[in-house]
Amino acid sequence: MNILLVSQCTKNALSETRRIIDQFAERCGERTWQSPMTEAGLQTLYKLLRKTARKNTAVACYWTHGKNLTDLLWIVGDRSQFNQQGRVPTNRSKRNILRNDSEYGWQSATSIQLISTIAALLHDLGKATVGFQYKLRASERVAADPYRHEWISLQLFLLMIQDCPTNQAVLERLANFSEFQQQQPTWYQNLTQTEKGDLSQLAPLAQWIAWLIVSHHRMPFLMPIKPKDYQSKQADDFDISGLTIRSFYKTLKAVEGWVKNSHSQHSSPDDFWQLKSSVTLSQIWLKKLHRYATKALNHIPLMQLTTIDTFLLHMSRLSLMVADHNYSSLSLSNTEADKDHQILIANTNYLKQAKQRLDDHLLGVANFNARFARLLPKITTELPAINQHKPFTQRTTVKRFQWQNHAFDLAKSYQQLSDDNGFFGVNMASTGCGKTLANGRIMYALANPKRGVRFTIALGLRVLTLQTGKALRERLHLNDEHLAILVGGQATQTLFELNNESEQPDKDQIDHGSESIEPLVDEFVDVAASGIADQELGTIIENSKARQLLYAPIVTCTVDHIIQASECVRGGKYIAPTLRLLTADLILDEPDDFDQQDLPALARLVHLAGLFGSKVLLSSATLTPDLITGLFDAYQAGRKIWNQHNQKTANNVVCGWFDEYQQSIELIADTDNFKNQHQQFVEARVQQLKQGLVRRKGYILNLLDYHTAKPENDKLNYTTLAKQLLDEAYQLHQQHGQSDPKSHHKISIGLMRFAHTEDVISVTKQIYEQQDLPADTEFHIVVYHARQLLLLRSQLEEKLDRILNRSDPDQLFNQPEIRTAIKGSKNNNHIFIVIGTPVTEVGRDHDYDWAIVEPSSMRSIIQLVGRVWRHRPNKIAQHDNIAILGSNIESIKQGSNYGVGKACFTKPGFEQKPAFLLSTHQSSQLITAEQLDNINAIARIVSSPPAILTLAKLEHKVMAHLFAINARKSNYVTSYWQPDLAHHHCVHLQLISPFRMQQYKQDEYICQLNDDGDHQFSYADVAWQTPDDCCSDTQNNLINYDNNWSFTNRQIQPWLTNTLAQAIDKIAEHFPNKNQYRLANEFCRVSLDNKRRWSFHPDFGFYENKQ
Repeated sequence: MNILLVSQCTKNALSETRRIIDQFAERCGERTWQSPMTEAGLQTLYKLLRKTARKNTAVACYWTHGKNLTDLLWIVGDRSQFNQQGRVPTNRSKRNILRNDSEYGWQSATSIQLISTIAALLHDLGKATVGFQYKLRASERVAADPYRHEWISLQLFLLMIQDCPTNQAVLERLANFSEFQQQQPTWYQNLTQTEKGDLSQLAPLAQWIAWLIVSHHRMPFLMPIKPKDYQSKQADDFDISGLTIRSFYKTLKAVEGWVKNSHSQHSSPDDFWQLKSSVTLSQIWLKKLHRYATKALNHIPLMQLTTIDTFLLHMSRLSLMVADHNYSSLSLSNTEADKDHQILIANTNYLKQAKQRLDDHLLGVANFNARFARLLPKITTELPAINQHKPFTQRTTVKRFQWQNHAFDLAKSYQQLSDDNGFFGVNMASTGCGKTLANGRIMYALANPKRGVRFTIALGLRVLTLQTGKALRERLHLNDEHLAILVGGQATQTLFELNNESEQPDKDQIDHGSESIEPLVDEFVDVAASGIADQELGTIIENSKARQLLYAPIVTCTVDHIIQASECVRGGKYIAPTLRLLTADLILDEPDDFDQQDLPALARLVHLAGLFGSKVLLSSATLTPDLITGLFDAYQAGRKIWNQHNQKTANNVVCGWFDEYQQSIELIADTDNFKNQHQQFVEARVQQLKQGLVRRKGYILNLLDYHTAKPENDKLNYTTLAKQLLDEAYQLHQQHGQSDPKSHHKISIGLMRFAHTEDVISVTKQIYEQQDLPADTEFHIVVYHARQLLLLRSQLEEKLDRILNRSDPDQLFNQPEIRTAIKGSKNNNHIFIVIGTPVTEVGRDHDYDWAIVEPSSMRSIIQLVGRVWRHRPNKIAQHDNIAILGSNIESIKQGSNYGVGKACFTKPGFEQKPAFLLSTHQSSQLITAEQLDNINAIARIVSSPPAILTLAKLEHKVMAHLFAINARKSNYVTSYWQPDLAHHHCVHLQLISPFRMQQYKQDEYICQLNDDGDHQFSYADVAWQTPDDCCSDTQNNLINYDNNWSFTNRQIQPWLTNTLAQAIDKIAEHFPNKNQYRLANEFCRVSLDNKRRWSFHPDFGFYENKQ
């Protein structure tokens, strides 16, 4: 390919660029090169230029081809030297015609910098106490502090500004603190033990500084919260809608677990209320304090502030914490301070040697803070972004995906308006219509072309995250530098990559016209390099995942990686997620798949996205109206504050609705307007869905007598249930089975879904005990749930993913696991059944012939039936292909009234006491005939008023309550974004409605095979102490191997079985340098509740041992 290179470099960058390019191409001018080049050569040149790029580097690369066609491939360095087509300016002007600084600058940037720097100078004053200094220098372990140093720092600050009622008086006191000390040299001796204080009378700037000082490690909270108190605290209006900013400061106190430790065994607790000496005597410190307090006095916008809004709080705390983390991490040493114990120190190194003097630490943190706070407004435009990239703009010719072209064009026409007003969108396209790629194209169209696109796709499940990231990399021709995939465990990602390493995307060269050139062009991604030096970010990007989270233009991650921006209670784990949210747009994929207990945290995240100026797109075909409306409220409330700080007057939000039938964008002013527009969109979608083919038809199973002859320890007769399920499976198989063209056996693969692992195991055990089975029939059973060793689950999922890929229906009969199961069998009917938990509903791209479902919610039913005929869009349901149990198992266990009056459809499900109880638990009355005749998303996306409370209506009712739709006052969800409340000052809401709440603490176990081949279980941290040896400290008393399984009936046999030894041998092929014990430590892991005892079998995973 013929390449043209143009350099607009200056100074030393010009000579460096010439040195590199001269090795690859011939010069045809002082700053121009042209040469034919191979793909490998151009890729190497690109990497070398990016590696050596500096602020004066600017090189554009063009591909010349065809008849006078020249395409810009990439730009390395300063993009402002070229326009979007890669042309250079004819003339330049020093006048700021475009006013970019004011257009994208924060109006409050200087105020944030000044106040956070003043707070940095004061944040660790409390480290000067006798007790803290002794702790730092003590050679032996010292008891915990009775009060944390930031609480002492706050009390010292309050003494410093005593009798200063106004902003001006506070800043004048700080600016002239040297004179104040001369007049009152014993001011700090008034420090006394204080549990609480009234800060409500402080001037606004004093409250701001005080809050920064006391929250720079841990966010304040009102009281310790235990899990059993969540529900009662969620209903306590006094601490929710009654927590005004004034009341927060009036009642601020040293709460146990925040800044107080009443369990401290320290022998001299009074030492923490006595200063060894005052760091405020440092002349260089006083000079710095005078400088910034004087600057603050002279900054008119700051002096005019009467309210400290949430944006100011978040950005100033972020800046202070980044500075504190970075300066504290420096590898400094201070020999003088180490020897002279009269010198106040701030910290020590791992050898307990003095590292930083206290005054040096305060000054260093202040200096770093001042630099970082100046950088913050620029960071939104300076991090790497994808500029021109053909796969985003390329129009699809496939009819099923052409709606994406219309969505892209519509979004692009609102690009400028979405920059000014914000964007909140909903993509409700059906499964198989290309939502994932469409989401990326919509965000690309909305992105400012001068800056490029940065967005984050946040999902709930690891496997779905890995699948989405892998698919996007292939479709968009991106590598891990441009699209980062972040999931919780490295082992999960490694196993996923191993399972998929042999899969290569089909490359049909016919479409390209040139096999050697066209793929090459797609390989290069025009990425705007980072304008932020690594040293400016320091410890933020030391962790590789944090670096990817921040630097990758596109990130696909589990929501855990980003939600710390709103949920982090202590420490700096929120810093990288906050910067990501501040610099990239957000796509929430399948947000309604989260439990309703997680939705408050999700709403807080969406609010912060609006507050930080990001665009938000929700993507799911089953979003309820109230959930969408509630998240819009959260977003708009945040966006209003962002607009105020960016000199944007508009409060209307650009809102978009997309599906395969229609695409629309409107400017929305308020909630009522949004609800009306959404209802119009949904009504049109419902009409289209009703006209579609019926693909999933359901029926309700009869409720039998499940209690007669039940075993003593069981709450129901699983034998009766197991027989009923096998009979129904046989009937469904007769209607939907397929004939193997080779052996003529009739084959079907069905799914049985249960809410809980314990019921999966109980039903499966009784299935194996069945004797009265249909003639000429064999059942092949596999159990699939989350409570399994990571390696065994991964290898099972690899098999299921392959077998249940039914894009080519005939390929099923060629799968080795199918052929082995039916080989030599004289029985004609072969029914393969996956018995699983809710993990089967989402995240797996599986296609079943039929399903039997234990109902939990309408949402779960809709999600699960989407796995029936998923890859076969032309199949039409002539017969029922979905069977639904007559009630859920928890209700059946309650006896003849099926638990009416109790919350049985819960965990999973939406039923709650006392406000959201169903009047019946029988499926025939909870699911309407219309919903059964054509099971689709209509029940979720439209709220209708049926005569009784159905499953669908219950979900709508819970969502409306959760987001206080039509309520007169805010609740524990919506109070977070009320401007007059103090829920950004503290984490009370995060503590009473935590994300991914777990009832019990979990321990991680490792399973190893000992020399005799027996399974043994150890705590993970213990096993890793000897990673290459068999761990001798076992916990086999907590987990026992279950031998009580019988497979004597040849008509019912386990399927897809795998021993642990076989699994380890298979993965050992990829890691020849690791022995079986290290492989077990890495991949044979599981996390289990530590309050229970467990049984284990490699075919059935872990389940509670109730004996």
